[in-house]
Amino acid sequence: MAQAALKLAEVQEQVYEKDIMQDNEDPNTDEESNARKGRPRSEKSRKAILKATNSLLLYTSVQDLSIEAIAKKAKVGKTTIYRWWPNKTAVVMDALMSQPGLQKPLPTPSNNADAVRMQLDKLIHLLDSKNGEIIAQLFSEAQSDDKAKEIFESNFLAPLIDAIEYSVEQGQVDGEFRKQMDPKMTVDILCGPVFFRLMSHSQDLDGSFRENYPAEAVRLISA
Repeated sequence: MAQAALKLAEVQEQVYEKDIMQDNEDPNTDEESNARKGRPRSEKSRKAILKATNSLLLYTSVQDLSIEAIAKKAKVGKTTIYRWWPNKTAVVMDALMSQPGLQKPLPTPSNNADAVRMQLDKLIHLLDSKNGEIIAQLFSEAQSDDKAKEIFESNFLAPLIDAIEYSVEQGQVDGEFRKQMDPKMTVDILCGPVFFRLMSHSQDLDGSFRENYPAEAVRLISA
């Protein structure tokens, strides 16, 4: 069980781990000129861009947000943004996942059922907020943009699904969950109602749902 807990924590951390190249560049310098000279990416500029993006998203939708607006708010050139990210979706995803509340790891679960409950609770808590609106907008934008879809799936969905699927598989091995259920389909069963509420009637994605759904969902797949 300790090994399963460690593996779960490792999978969770995939959401937050980023390879960062640091230097002491001031984000207010002429970034586009620096790009032509091949200057390394600036960690200060990266943080300024993420902060600017989160600030703009407080009153701007993902669809209406632009790279130009982010660059202006962060006081950098557009070249600097494209040095770090391939498109707007990637910037928004990184900005979202950089928020302090999303970087907090889950407590060590006592068993696999507890791990699944905590993962679902964290997901509902994330979506029952302004971040939920942003994620819904990202999901909508990804339907018409293959690159945006790839980024959304790899940066948000994949780590979430991998963590829950691993706990389900371990729970089946340990006799906690029904062994005849396909793990991937089980993840769909567990997460489907959460995303359905987000996209169809988000007002019901509330504290009551968060309090009751995770335990009920685990009960449905328990052996």
